[in-house]
Amino acid sequence: MIHPAEQLTLPNRAAAPPPARFPLVAGVAPLAAAGVIWAITGSAFSLVFAALGPVIAVASMVDARRTRRTGLRAEARAYAAAVEALRADVAARHETLRQSAWARSPAVGTILGGADDAGLWHRAHGPTVVLGSGEVDSGLRVNGPGDTAEERELRRWAATLSDAPLTVDPRGGIGIVGPLPLVRAFARGLLVQVCFAHPPDRCALPAEPGAGWEWTAVLPHAGAGPPAQTVVVTEGRVPTSPASGADPLVIALAETAGELPPGCATIVRVHGPLRAEIIASAAHARATRFRPELVSTEDAARFAASLREAAVAIGLVRHARPLPRSVALGELHGQGTASGGRGLEAVIGVGEDGEVSLDLVAAGPHAVVGGTTGSGKSELLVTWVAAMAARYSPEQVTFLLVDFKGGAAFGPLRALPHCVGLITDLDAAEAERALRSLTAELRYREEAIRSAGARDIAEIVPAAALPRLVIVVDEFATMLDAFPGLHARFVDIAARGRSLGVHLILCTQRPAGVVRDALLANCSLRVSLRVNNRADSIAVIGTDGAARLAQDQPGRCLVDAGAGIRPCQVATTLPGDISAIAELTPAGTPSRRPWLDPLPARVTLRDLRAAVAAERDAGREADREGYLLGLLDEPDRQRYRVARYLPERDGNLLVIGGAGSGKSSVLDALAANGSPGFERVEFVAPDVEAAWDALAKAHGELAAGGTGEARLLLLDDLDSLWARWEPEYQMKTAELLAGLLRDGRAYGLRLVIAVQRVAVLQGLSGLCQATLLLRMPSRLDHLAAGGDGALFDPSLAPGGGSWQGLRIQTPHPGPGARPLAAGTPTPSILDCAGTLLVVSAAPGRAAGMLRAAPGGRRTVVEISAPAPGRLARIEPGDAAPGTVFVGDAESWQAQWALMAALRAHAVIVFDGCSVGDFRMISRRRELPPALAPGRGHAWMLCPDGTLGRVSLPVAPRLE
Repeated sequence: MIHPAEQLTLPNRAAAPPPARFPLVAGVAPLAAAGVIWAITGSAFSLVFAALGPVIAVASMVDARRTRRTGLRAEARAYAAAVEALRADVAARHETLRQSAWARSPAVGTILGGADDAGLWHRAHGPTVVLGSGEVDSGLRVNGPGDTAEERELRRWAATLSDAPLTVDPRGGIGIVGPLPLVRAFARGLLVQVCFAHPPDRCALPAEPGAGWEWTAVLPHAGAGPPAQTVVVTEGRVPTSPASGADPLVIALAETAGELPPGCATIVRVHGPLRAEIIASAAHARATRFRPELVSTEDAARFAASLREAAVAIGLVRHARPLPRSVALGELHGQGTASGGRGLEAVIGVGEDGEVSLDLVAAGPHAVVGGTTGSGKSELLVTWVAAMAARYSPEQVTFLLVDFKGGAAFGPLRALPHCVGLITDLDAAEAERALRSLTAELRYREEAIRSAGARDIAEIVPAAALPRLVIVVDEFATMLDAFPGLHARFVDIAARGRSLGVHLILCTQRPAGVVRDALLANCSLRVSLRVNNRADSIAVIGTDGAARLAQDQPGRCLVDAGAGIRPCQVATTLPGDISAIAELTPAGTPSRRPWLDPLPARVTLRDLRAAVAAERDAGREADREGYLLGLLDEPDRQRYRVARYLPERDGNLLVIGGAGSGKSSVLDALAANGSPGFERVEFVAPDVEAAWDALAKAHGELAAGGTGEARLLLLDDLDSLWARWEPEYQMKTAELLAGLLRDGRAYGLRLVIAVQRVAVLQGLSGLCQATLLLRMPSRLDHLAAGGDGALFDPSLAPGGGSWQGLRIQTPHPGPGARPLAAGTPTPSILDCAGTLLVVSAAPGRAAGMLRAAPGGRRTVVEISAPAPGRLARIEPGDAAPGTVFVGDAESWQAQWALMAALRAHAVIVFDGCSVGDFRMISRRRELPPALAPGRGHAWMLCPDGTLGRVSLPVAPRLE
């Protein structure tokens, strides 16, 4: 604008001359002269002059009028020329003013076209922005006396400057109303001007733009600070609060004026691409119409990129590029195979400076990753592992994965040949096993480095001799909540890991207070995705920046690798990417596993024999003899080992386990696998008669000085048998067992006894030198059996237990693996020749069975009285050879003479009698053989004193 004092003046119009009058004197004078001449001369010719007067008068009047019209035309031409000159002057002045105004406030088109690059951040643009082009006050004033319509129009035209920039001060806030596509295009034009006018160190935009404004992230102003001014673009009533305390420059967008936040000093309504109007403004009148400055997203994005390049060129910002909302692992260029070196550099995503790589060796040796649910923690870990696997072979790096969310996130990584273990949801026993395995791994590496004559893993040549091990733990806080003791072990690993090539990546939702200083001191590499509070962000990266990351941007993180905090968008890894990495990995020797899976739930003898062959190939043959007892877990040595039972060394074996724990299978397997040095292996089924006979037979053999051969006697479910024996048999069994367990070793006899509880047989465990403890129903039972409380696990599969302080899985023997001890056939009472004396608790029933038995041709005599007081005496001479005498114990007592006369050559059968009856009639003190209820067996005492069993005929069916 020019100074208002500058004035212009309209040209003066010439005054119009008076109209021409008739020349009366000139017309009368010739008449008077003609009369005088005629009077003097009397000549009539003189009267002709009298006619000249009127002619001259008329001619003079016509000439005067002509002259007046000519003057008027000349004056009009001069006035028009002066007005035109004035118009040209005003137009020239308008153009000068217009150019000066656009030069002070460049149009958006000029800025986007690059025609004003010299003015970028160097010209004093002032605190204004251009809304568009329209009419403004030019500051020119035209003075003059004229008041015609043309002159009034000239004055108005001179005072108005058209196609001029309409500028406003944006610091009071600008509200834009209209259809959102047009409103956003208008706001983009305003942002372009603000960022063009103000350098990044004076003006800043939010680092995380909202939806539809992603292009602003490219601007060098995005995230800059601390600025003098913060610009906030909002769609809605409440604008985003700036980080600093300064009032923000708000550009508010809405479809209606009622949706705008209060306090906007300038409000504009956009009607269309070519028409807009001012609703409120301190600088312009209400309803002022203008042509708005609209900018497309593509033009704005190109401008943002060029502006960043300009900022980089003059050193206002680092060379950077915007972070994408997502990126795929396959799109990264740094995924090629590593050409050399001893680091673990891997590209995990994209940052402002390009691709972001992390190196656990150079920036570690350990890393802490923080992030709340939904922030992309698991995706980051999968991408990091996959990126390392893509660059390094299994001979260079291996991975042990620990996931306390069930293993779903790490599941695809198991396809990588680098993966040496996946641990999910440990229980107490598995946690202890984990500690021992990790400690063993450190010992193994220390020994390997010492054997190589090196000080740390970096000096080992070739590098493949000892690959680096990366332990990745998801939900580290959850693991420590369940097992607090693990923290000390991880501190130990962190302290010793650098030289041993063991690296930790610990990920947790709640870093504050979980990863303690002793562990953090060795975790130099820090990565934080979005967290819920400032404390968690500060605990990981030292600032609260991670607490301000956008919720709708998973995978966005801040990385601190020792060179400052950098933003990064983590790449997404798909299962197909992992499969492709696995397929492209060169085949080689399977990686040594520092962590073995828990023992399998089922082991067979074939598995054990294969394991024996593997031990032989590995040169581990220290324990080559004995029975294959099971597969033993040795986490301290990071291996499985075949457990053996050597009777000569281990002595008697007690197998303890609850119902369904696999006790019988252990005995079956021992009987089936065989072992040199033991010629006889007898499996005694849990049968009352068979077990008694086996114990009695073994005791008799020992009493006779042994059999001269090594013998293994397997007794199954002994406590169940004990409960079915009568008290006298229980006492005798305890006596027999004690003698066999105590004295059998001298005669080559060893016992393997399976029981559910040892409390039934007091002192049994003290006479058994070895104990195999299988699954027990409760911890109390486990402890009562002498087990280690740390090894109690009610979820063990059948055959699972503990042996010599270690976890064991005993084999399933397979079908046909149970060789029963050969028993003595039980003769039938019908096969007994000669006289037969039957002492029966039910003599009538016994006599009836004998008479009705098939082939029963013998005489059956009942010696019992049919009623009290009617007992008939039978003389010995009355007994014909082969006669069967039947009576109860009382009757036989009454017929004692008959008993005394016949017993020397007759077989005595005790049917359903008690031990007392047996002793009373037989006059012998030993216990007769045990009888199984319901089997139809009876005691038989032969004339030579042999005591055994006899089977009775089946009672006839009643029709």
